[in-house]
Amino acid sequence: MASLTNSGSDALERTLDAEVLRETDNHEVCYELSRCVTWIKAGGFKKVCLQFPDELLADAPAVARALTIRLSQNVYILGDTTYGSCCVDEVAAEHVGADAVIHFGRTCLSPSRRLPILYIFTRIPVDVHKVVSKLCAEVEDSSSKLIFVYDTRCHYIADDLFKELQEKFPHMILSVLLNENISKIACSEEASINENGENHRCNMEENCDTFEDKNSSFIFNGRKIVLPFSDDIKDYSFIFLGPEGPTLTSMMLRFSENTFYCVMPDSATIKTLCGVRSLMSRSARLEMAKDAEIIGVLVGTLGVANYRDIINRLKRLIKNAGKRSYTFVVGKPNEPKLCNIPEVDLFVYVSCPETCIIERHMDPVLYKKLITPWELEVALLDGQDWSLQFESDFRQLLPGGAKHVEMSIEPAEEQVNVSLLTNKTQRLGISEKEEETVDSITGAVVLQNGMVVAELHAGGGGELLKSRTWQGLDASVPAPAPLGHVLEGRHGIASVYKDETSESHNID
Repeated sequence: MASLTNSGSDALERTLDAEVLRETDNHEVCYELSRCVTWIKAGGFKKVCLQFPDELLADAPAVARALTIRLSQNVYILGDTTYGSCCVDEVAAEHVGADAVIHFGRTCLSPSRRLPILYIFTRIPVDVHKVVSKLCAEVEDSSSKLIFVYDTRCHYIADDLFKELQEKFPHMILSVLLNENISKIACSEEASINENGENHRCNMEENCDTFEDKNSSFIFNGRKIVLPFSDDIKDYSFIFLGPEGPTLTSMMLRFSENTFYCVMPDSATIKTLCGVRSLMSRSARLEMAKDAEIIGVLVGTLGVANYRDIINRLKRLIKNAGKRSYTFVVGKPNEPKLCNIPEVDLFVYVSCPETCIIERHMDPVLYKKLITPWELEVALLDGQDWSLQFESDFRQLLPGGAKHVEMSIEPAEEQVNVSLLTNKTQRLGISEKEEETVDSITGAVVLQNGMVVAELHAGGGGELLKSRTWQGLDASVPAPAPLGHVLEGRHGIASVYKDETSESHNID
């Protein structure tokens, strides 16, 4: 209940660490201002939005001022992103009618849908010699098979660091960012990457295979790795250069059987991690999805390509399983927002591969309420099996994706089981008695005692809303009578109005 009566003071009093607020000294290098100016002039863009994450907002005025002077035109700063800061916020950009966006900072490299995008990764300081020496000491076997992946903010130094490491580890493989080196992305008819690394629309070709290649290539989190022929990915360990966060978490779940050497860029501190335990802890969500009667489709992006396709697929999947679904767009999800929808048992979060994963230690409440589209399919769709290769990219579930499973048009037959969490009866599918017919006027109807009766949201959110003591404003209540004229009230404060004397307030 505290979340519903919260005054909001926690949000107003929230502060960022001093290290995060420290402004970058060299804006020209970190924000690549010359490259931004060249790109804007070459594209002839007139309204350009600059998107900064929270930790870089301190530099936003200086960067915008420098670009305005060089371009002789105004640029717009997106002060707060609608969803995750790693995704391009086309929704906020369209509020000013922007024709292009420059995205600064860490990014998930999810393909945009409408606007041309320029990614400026910015830079995290990296002590190359310290990183190389500590990695050589940590991984003693020089014949080890390693895959070098990195945070996008370390892109500027990745090639130099890889060359030094390859002298010690000749079997090391470098990952490639799709934005910089691949001309096809996301298998979408709406987005591709040109030779300069910017997003533009294109038509999808039948041979556009940007997902996992069965032979030797893998694409994940906007990156691609190509293994030597006949090599198994399970034989490799990963070296991740960058701070711990959503990028590392998503990769560890995707390759949960592999060992990750997480290297902090500045201190070169190394942590040896594995994602199996985190992955197995999420298996209980499958039972939660089977137990849920009402599942909310929580929209966490309006910019990532194909988000509408996955929403439609999830709604059909939920309906075929004999459950009800409602779609919600609430921006960045939090506990107070979701507490306003107590009727929903569980939410499937449609977002980018990095934002959709909520960690238990970061937000225990959202960790229990949100699941990913892949987890929902594993729970409700026959043929979608649970594996140690977690899939956080919802585009992989669509036709053409590596994890796509054909879905029957007809609802599944009812299956009764016992929940492993609640020990209650668990029903999946639709029985013959619950078979629906559709009427063009009243919508969904059911048969009761041989008669066709309209039932709006029976057993769903509408029925629960009806049982509430307060249901909102009642449209059937007549409006109050209009006032004839407005009278001027009294002046002053309640203790002594101006038309009162001090004696009138004296009490005998």
